[in-house]
Amino acid sequence: MSFSVPAGLLCQSRGIHSLPVELLTRIFALGAGFDYLYEESPFLLKPNQDCYSPPPSFQLLVSHVCHRWRQVALRTPSLWTTVHLREPVHLARARAYLDRCSTSAAYLLDILVDTVAPEEHIPGVTLCLEEIVEVFDLIIPHVQHWRSFHLKVRSNECKLQARRYLSTCGPAPSLETLQLYHFEDYSTSQDLWIATYRPPVVVFNNSVPKLRNVSLIGVNLPWLKSPYLMNLQKLELALHPDNIRPPYDSWDRMLRLSPQLQSLYLHYSGPRLESGEPSSAWTPTKEKIALDMLSDLRFTDLDPDYLCGVVERLYLPSARRMSWDLPEQDFTPFIELLTRKTERHPSEASGSSGEVSSTAAPTKRRSKIAISSLLSGSDPEVLDESDGVLVRLPRPDVLFEGPLPHLGRLETLAIAALECSLLSWQTLLQSMDGLKRLEVDFRRVRPESWKVFAGAVEVDSRGALRLGSSRLLLPRLQTFKVAGVSGVEAQREMIRRAKTAGGEGGLGHWIIRWSPGMKGEDTVLDELVQHGYTLKEDGKSDVSSFAMVKVETYFEDDEEELDEEPEPDGSQDEDSSGSP
Repeated sequence: MSFSVPAGLLCQSRGIHSLPVELLTRIFALGAGFDYLYEESPFLLKPNQDCYSPPPSFQLLVSHVCHRWRQVALRTPSLWTTVHLREPVHLARARAYLDRCSTSAAYLLDILVDTVAPEEHIPGVTLCLEEIVEVFDLIIPHVQHWRSFHLKVRSNECKLQARRYLSTCGPAPSLETLQLYHFEDYSTSQDLWIATYRPPVVVFNNSVPKLRNVSLIGVNLPWLKSPYLMNLQKLELALHPDNIRPPYDSWDRMLRLSPQLQSLYLHYSGPRLESGEPSSAWTPTKEKIALDMLSDLRFTDLDPDYLCGVVERLYLPSARRMSWDLPEQDFTPFIELLTRKTERHPSEASGSSGEVSSTAAPTKRRSKIAISSLLSGSDPEVLDESDGVLVRLPRPDVLFEGPLPHLGRLETLAIAALECSLLSWQTLLQSMDGLKRLEVDFRRVRPESWKVFAGAVEVDSRGALRLGSSRLLLPRLQTFKVAGVSGVEAQREMIRRAKTAGGEGGLGHWIIRWSPGMKGEDTVLDELVQHGYTLKEDGKSDVSSFAMVKVETYFEDDEEELDEEPEPDGSQDEDSSGSP
């Protein structure tokens, strides 16, 4: 039942209009926080994407409701600190935002500047060389209040202007996140040489005391003269030819002086290969760089030998999430590096970082496997019978000899592409018994990889395939994001896992690649997408006998664009229309 309030009555009671300014201001600030752009990552620009999320529009909406709300909104500096510039009309909006937020002495700015390549530039629509000077003249006077700064340039001329301004602007005492992106289509090797031969410049007068997040895409810094590259929490390096990558001693120093590093992303980048110079010499593999807080690790477009060399020199005991996009070459050595393991009792004393003790000698205590564990199919719990009393003992730990000693505790793995042997693939799945979320594009892995995951086949020690057993790989998996699997295959795996879990827990959330444009290609998949899947145990009718599988879908970027309905003629981007 619903009803509407007469306008006259609303005017008499005033409702929300009776709220004091202080409370209304607080509501506006909370509302603007719902569109927080940095929820998943401090970096807005992606090396493999040419778009980004638009800035929040809540403040614009509330400032256009009525005169009183507009006055309150305009006098709330924190609503106007997000400055995104990607069209000429955004310059006027940015001036208005800066005027409003700068009424507070403690304002902090989140700035993004997005320019395009000259051949893509449309005067009056995009930003390029003609506008870049005006952009910097507008934002540089506020450099001491920058909290985050994201800059994308697509031409060497725009890069030169950026170098000029950032090398002369002075310190950035409040800057926490720095993302610099320079990438262009080089038609000749001469163009590439012109873009990379100049030595990098010192930025912000080397005074960035609060910097914690750094993303450099196609941009290098004077590695030996950038003392602020320390105490980092998130680091992304992408699209760097070898000659502009950091020498290994700078790489080693940057990581060792960032003990709180939480995320590391390498996309065709990393430390420079050895070139004969002392600074480029890689340390022995036994000299590990211990990053105890690092939980998120992502690799894209790296050669297998190079990747193994980089990762083998790391020690990452807290890794919980990994993402790989590693196509076209054989990464079996990398998988074998991660999955070399031994077993020991948790009470054993461990060696130094990177060293793992040998397997413990068998205990002389009498122990038995809990019957309840066998009946439930869960991992066995070791119980000690000492003096007639059952005492729960910790299970023996599986420790891996590679860079991730606790690979079994990994919670999320995303694989966009991976080439490796089926035996190493099976070993990887067997090693990650604590995994909760798996994302795999099976179109970009070996065709038999799905059969190994689904238990249809097993791989013996010689790499030969044989009929699979009933053993369930990844028993704690809760969410599965998948592409390249038919509806019949997906449904069969849903049934298998639901039955193995006895209708309780298990893999109940699937995210499947599907778009409206694919409708009719796979009717079983269409049905799963529309209704999900419900498994009912034979002969039972109570609710507890049902296993519910939730199915969601996701688009790829090109599919999403094709499926979107075109906007009516004359429509404009919301953040570029209307008065600021």
